[in-house]
Amino acid sequence: MNERLLKMPRLGETMDEGKIVGWLIKPGDSFSRGDPIIEIETDKTVAEFPALGNGKLTEILVDLDQTIEVGTPIARVELGEGPDWTREEGEEPTPQPVTAAGVEVDLPMPRLGETMEEGRLSRWLKQPGESFTRSEAIVEIETDKTLAEFPALSDGVLVDHLRHEDEMVTVGEPIARILVQQADAQGETAQAKSAPQAASSQAATPTPAPSHTASGSEKRRATPLARRLARQRGIDLHGITGTGRRGRIEKEDVLGLERNAQVTPIAASARDGVQFLSLKSGRLAYSDSGGGGETYLLLHGFSGDRTTWATTISALQRAGKRVIAVDLPGHGLTEIEAKSGEDLSRDLPEFMQALQLKRLHLVAHSLGTVAAVDLALTKPESIASLTLIAPAGLGSEIDSEFIRGMAAVSSKGELSHLLRRLSVNDVALSDAALETLSQQLGQGRLKALAEAINGASGQRVDIIAALQKLVTSIPVKVIFGLEDRIIPWSQVKALPPRVAIHLLSRSGHMPQWDQPRDVQDILLSSTRAGGGL
Repeated sequence: MNERLLKMPRLGETMDEGKIVGWLIKPGDSFSRGDPIIEIETDKTVAEFPALGNGKLTEILVDLDQTIEVGTPIARVELGEGPDWTREEGEEPTPQPVTAAGVEVDLPMPRLGETMEEGRLSRWLKQPGESFTRSEAIVEIETDKTLAEFPALSDGVLVDHLRHEDEMVTVGEPIARILVQQADAQGETAQAKSAPQAASSQAATPTPAPSHTASGSEKRRATPLARRLARQRGIDLHGITGTGRRGRIEKEDVLGLERNAQVTPIAASARDGVQFLSLKSGRLAYSDSGGGGETYLLLHGFSGDRTTWATTISALQRAGKRVIAVDLPGHGLTEIEAKSGEDLSRDLPEFMQALQLKRLHLVAHSLGTVAAVDLALTKPESIASLTLIAPAGLGSEIDSEFIRGMAAVSSKGELSHLLRRLSVNDVALSDAALETLSQQLGQGRLKALAEAINGASGQRVDIIAALQKLVTSIPVKVIFGLEDRIIPWSQVKALPPRVAIHLLSRSGHMPQWDQPRDVQDILLSSTRAGGGL
């Protein structure tokens, strides 16, 4: 065997450096082409990098968690048979010609991490008929945790795409047909099929690609961090010009839009899609996706607004649902004030009547669950299902300091610390956004409501008796994060037996942020289980 240096790979087009956060093999271990050997972290992703050839790890040259530039030696390896896949810096790959006698095989959806079960085809970097070389990126894949380019494990030709961009695909399912050398076929897939000796146009017919439903707008390319920041601010990516390579939207593009506009997340979204309805008590702000599908009404929690549902709204819209999200009284752009829990729901029946909402799936978070339960009691015939996320009113214990703090924020530093309690992930806002939002909350609009719902012994609201009535006629679900720092998940013990309980790991008080796909699946199961309209 020949000993060569293995260098820090480039996981994406913008990556210049990264950290080795885990070795999946140890010195002396042998590996085969395609085996994951390193776990690498960048500012945008954590992903497992596969070996591009056979070999054995002989020596590790860098420490864990050390920042390393792309191209820097990280290990010594002994190469197995086949071409050198560790090429020295500056050397160009020498592609091996793929002839008609090659083998046409399925390329499966790869697993980018040990917890990955499915991924979204964000972008094809190779088109049918184009050739590629070993280690060349051929597809960009997005999961809920990462966005990374996946490299080819051998030289070859892309014959056909079996899946479209923006499709969700389970790990292991075919995403493309490729033509590779006979010697490389086994490493690509166990389902390899020989291509005929004749012209490649006579090759076996690939699985037809599913039809692609246009969403009305092209999917924007953005890093995972940029997407998360945009979701938290309620900012539409289609309104941002990306400065990254090939027009990709970066973190600074999102923050730059916010700085230039000098607006808060609420104001940023207010320019796009917000509507106002004049009710007896005043004007109520809301968004409405429209459409003729089943209707979901979303109610936010204390100190939130409709923009906290941005990710959920997008997912439900993609599923063909009509989604309405309101700014509850005392919150966001709604001009109606709220001094008690009852004030939150007082105007909702009038709101439903004005929009002619006959039947809907009601979803509420935290304090919004008090309004949702009151609405369901008032109009039970109009509620197809009730889903409560981290609900208030199940017990006395609550983070009272958070409630009082959000009702009377005095500085952006104080606000920043409070926001960290909501999610297991960072809630990253720019200094300008923190300053503006802290000034708004510092006006004290929520003080009276905070006093009404939070007393000396904790929560002053109680929804248990109401739920005992509702479960006899309406399907009720409760979702809690096991790392909730605001309301303990253990309060589910007080729920009536007929309530379906979903406990999500790696999730705090905002499961719709921390585990969005799990929450979306639970919401959509309301209709699949027969709760349709």
